Amino acid sequence: MIDEKIHRAAEAIKNSEHAIVFTGAGISVESGIPPFRGPDGLWSKYNPQFIELSY
Repeated sequence: MIDEKIHRAAEAIKNSEHAIVFTGAGISVESGIPPFRGPDGLWSKYNPQFIELSY
């Protein structure tokens, strides 16, 4: 069921002339992506200086 919804959303975006996406605080957490700050945040588990990437 979720795969069908994702596929339909992807098709709608692909076929659109313009796409707008609304994001904000809490969107990632609600989707299951861990936050960066807080007791369960990524920065409490990893040293940000250690995982810093240079491009």
